[in-house]
Parts: sequence; C-alpha cells; structure tokens
Amino acid sequence: MKLPLAPRANNKDAAIGAVGAAIGMAITWLICDWALDGTAPILVMSMGASAVLLFATPTSPLAQPLPVLAAHAFGALVGVAAAKSIDNTALAVGVAVGVTAGAIIRLGITHPPSGGTALSAVVGGQAITDLGWQFVWRPVLLNAVVLVVLAVLVNAPFAWRRYPVRT
Repeated sequence: MKLPLAPRANNKDAAIGAVGAAIGMAITWLICDWALDGTAPILVMSMGASAVLLFATPTSPLAQPLPVLAAHAFGALVGVAAAKSIDNTALAVGVAVGVTAGAIIRLGITHPPSGGTALSAVVGGQAITDLGWQFVWRPVLLNAVVLVVLAVLVNAPFAWRRYPVRT
C-alpha cells in the first residue's frame, strides 16, 4: 500500500516558507512573552501551526486571512468561556476544542490551529487565566494579525505566491 504524500514544494518555495515561518514565530514568541509577562506558553504552539499553513501553503483556503483571524478569535472566546464556566479540565478541554471545531467548519472559517488556541485558553496556565477575556485580543488576535500581515509581505514579491488568494 502506497501512502500519499502532501504536495512537495520546490527549493525556492521551501526556503521562502521556512524564512517566513521563522520570522513569524520569532515575532509571535516576543508578543506572547510581552503579553503574558515573560511566560510565552502553549499559545505559541497553535501560532506555529498557523505559520506553517500561512508560509508553506499560502494559497490554501485554510491559510486565508478571514479563517485565520476569525477562527483564532472564536477559539479563544470559546476556550475562555469553557475555562471560566467548567470546573472539570477534561470536560472544559473537550467542550472548547469540540465547539470550536464544529463551529468553524459550519461557518466556513476552518483554520485547524484554532483548536490549539481554544485548548491553550483552558490549560495554558495562570498567565492566560489572569488575562480572562483579554486573551482573545492580546495575545491571540494580535499574533494572528501579525502573522497575516507578515504573510502578505513575505509572499508579495513572488507572483506565484500571492497572498491572500484573489478570486
């Protein structure tokens, strides 16, 4: 049985994607470090997954600005709500990720890393809990906006990598 591979990039696209993701993650780390008072925790992981989509597959529907921004914001909102209202961590995690997944798929704003954002709101630690609803805009939306803007800038010089995709 032959297992299918993901589409392979040429060397130039792989290098552009790697550089973009590296810069994006360095900035994301700094924003989380600032916004969360020196504890850049689990949230950076979901942003890392977003960076891979934005810079390695910039034409994917999952990497477009609206899904990136809306799904991360929605995941953060649901995650904070679950963390505040459900005492059982396993149940809160399940609700946060499950509701986020179902809603983003139904709304057509699918961006899989937003499940990690919902998860981080529940299990990300005291620094995130202390932010409460502020977690949605600082650091989540701030990081998502920075990654989208950086994706526009990194991909702009390359005609075959237009981001966002124009239909």
